[in-house]
Amino acid sequence: MRKPPELVVTLAPLLVLVLVLAGVGVAFGLTGHDDHRARDTAGSPSVTPSVAQSLSPVITPTQVPDIAISKDLLRSVRKQLHTLPEFRFQIATLNVLGNSHTVAGGDRAEYADSGTRMAWALQALEQASADVVGFQEMQPTQYAAFRARTGSQWDSWPGLAVNADAVDNTLAWDTSTFRAVEKETIAIPYFFGRTRQMPYVLLENVQTKQRIWVANFHNPAHKYGATQAKWRREATAREIALVNKLAAETGYPVFLTGDMNERQEYCNPVTASTDLRWAGGACNSGRMPVDFILGSSRVSFAGYTIRDRGVLGKVTDHPLVYATATVPESRAPSLAK
Repeated sequence: MRKPPELVVTLAPLLVLVLVLAGVGVAFGLTGHDDHRARDTAGSPSVTPSVAQSLSPVITPTQVPDIAISKDLLRSVRKQLHTLPEFRFQIATLNVLGNSHTVAGGDRAEYADSGTRMAWALQALEQASADVVGFQEMQPTQYAAFRARTGSQWDSWPGLAVNADAVDNTLAWDTSTFRAVEKETIAIPYFFGRTRQMPYVLLENVQTKQRIWVANFHNPAHKYGATQAKWRREATAREIALVNKLAAETGYPVFLTGDMNERQEYCNPVTASTDLRWAGGACNSGRMPVDFILGSSRVSFAGYTIRDRGVLGKVTDHPLVYATATVPESRAPSLAK
């Protein structure tokens, strides 16, 4: 993955500074004796000390202020860095119970049809003021209902852009709060090790221009027995590796949402091996569903909520989990001319 283009903007003035200082050194004949010997051994005409002294002007106190050019360049670099203010947003995760579970003959046939349930789910998300949500089990009919009801108010990834399986773990965000900068997927083992492409996106807050990564996962459930534990371990390892890669290569805060089908068995290794922290607090505290929200340690969470009553009890067999995330201010290069 390429470094953020902003780094090039930051380093360019420093490169100019180095070149200027190098030019000052050449102009004043400040090259070392080793440089003369290198030229001699390369076959270039040697310069005797007396001639060298006559060619190299003496630096007088009146010439020293010329070095102030470097200070001006440093001031220019500082001016190009500006503060991106902190911002808050609501992040949520929701397993919407796949359509195949609630059709006639499904194991949750007592629930309403998926289109009706999606309408109720969107009401719950609106009540939670969600800006970003990671969905699990969002099958094509549910995705179609989601798109029909939200229109341009929400964007999403991957939806149906990759394949019919990838839509299950669609990430969605309110377009009045975020815009997508990058959209990616990663292969994560699901049942019996068969991989599914699961999403991660780089989002930019439209007001502050701060950027965050959000990834959304669904790790194998227990329905097929103890054999799935192996694939949950592998899925967790890949998710940890992705988090560390994104943090190291870009420096942007990272968030995870998802149905991990484990509690402390997931929370403990992830928080021990990455910079992420669970939105609900310490891994051994409070009520912990298998539905997770985690974020980088410099991000703070408030209002962590687990809702599974009322209309949500008719939507899915999972709770809606959400929290307020605060991303602190950061310094970034200015792209303004």
